[in-house]
Amino acid sequence: VVVKTFEPFDPRRIDQAIGLGTRYLCSAADKQGQFNYEVKVRKNKAKVMNTYNVLRHAGAIYSLVDSCYFNEQTASARASYCGCAPDTIRDTVQWLVRETVLPIPDLGLVGVYKPHKTHKSSKTVEGRLSYRLPLGGQGLAMIALSMANQVQPGLVEWDAVEEIGTFVTQHFQQEDGTFYSFWYPFKEPFGPCDKPKRSLFYPGEAALGLIYLYEGLKDQGKDDAAAVYLEGAAKGLEALANEREDWEEEAIPLDHWALKATARILSHLPEARHDKLLKHAASVLTTIYAFEEDLLSYDEELGVSTMGTLLEAQFAMLPIFHEKRSYYDNVDQAWCLAEKVAFLLCEAQDQDKPADMLGGLPHNLNLENGKGADGQTLIRKITGDDRMHRIDDTQHVLSAWLSYKEALESGLSEIDCSQVALPPLIDSLFDGLKAGAGQKDEKKTKRKKKKKKGKRKG
Repeated sequence: VVVKTFEPFDPRRIDQAIGLGTRYLCSAADKQGQFNYEVKVRKNKAKVMNTYNVLRHAGAIYSLVDSCYFNEQTASARASYCGCAPDTIRDTVQWLVRETVLPIPDLGLVGVYKPHKTHKSSKTVEGRLSYRLPLGGQGLAMIALSMANQVQPGLVEWDAVEEIGTFVTQHFQQEDGTFYSFWYPFKEPFGPCDKPKRSLFYPGEAALGLIYLYEGLKDQGKDDAAAVYLEGAAKGLEALANEREDWEEEAIPLDHWALKATARILSHLPEARHDKLLKHAASVLTTIYAFEEDLLSYDEELGVSTMGTLLEAQFAMLPIFHEKRSYYDNVDQAWCLAEKVAFLLCEAQDQDKPADMLGGLPHNLNLENGKGADGQTLIRKITGDDRMHRIDDTQHVLSAWLSYKEALESGLSEIDCSQVALPPLIDSLFDGLKAGAGQKDEKKTKRKKKKKKGKRKG
């Protein structure tokens, strides 16, 4: 793979990053269909850790399918990096179904279990009793399986995907539209509950999953069956909006799944149902922007998957709010910051790592504040990463870059960000990318001259 050097804010850098990230997701899956979920890098050697997360497995499938089949903005380029996708999608989907989609006692339905069937906990009676079905797992599985079935028809029985949707709408969802977070099949409370802790993000995942199921059934002409799942998604999102309507800004979660679901559902709902959802989305974006400013200005670590999720939310909703600015008055500022962060995450992908991890992103970037060349101005800069790579770091950032490409098709691309002021300390972080780009390449060249085998930039 030839990795080209571009200026820090050259649009081609995003295109290359998408290709590298897509290849990494393929290479991170083994022949059984399981991803290298968590990888530690020490002394330029990668060690796969014995940890796993079923929800993030499904999320990686979703991002891979989106990159290679559904993102129209990358259609002309993806032939060069998506040759691996059909086999990887088949293997990882089959793993998901084989390991997690199992019958639910007494319901006559299947659902998505966590942990997976061959997890170490399944080897003991106590471990098997701990099995539960998380709402978020049902949602992400519906997304992954619905998308996979559209590109590889018959890969999964649609009846099984629909049973998961029925499980969510009939057994997780309450009359007011809210969802329970878990279902316990083998121990008390023997059914739905919010223990050990209610998840703030599962409802958005469930809503998005129901929307994808609705669209998949609609494409098959099953309009009546599909309508049930659309209504479940709409009621779920409206319930979130109702619950959070009077919350203080700092209490509103950074709920990117709910915003992705909101952006997707609006075209399926009558306009009379938009207002509540848009007000909720605007409140979440307000919280996201404030959080981004703090994180980029002060934290010693920048969570890469966290930043990816924030960008997914922003790039999903900002094109809508660009046309409906009465709901959200910070469109220009939010867009210009998010766009620069998208390129900052290219820098995360470019951190040193073993050659076989080309395209993967680290879990955290290390940042520090220091003095500028004048010895007085406070500046912000990247000092490295934590040498840990989780599959969702690459998945979320890849999804963010794909969403950015879509958002560029809207009028947002006409905003002149040179006229939009960002906090000076944050600006110095982005200025540092520009100033350091050539120096980094020069150091890399010198290192290659000294050693026959050196670290490869991802």
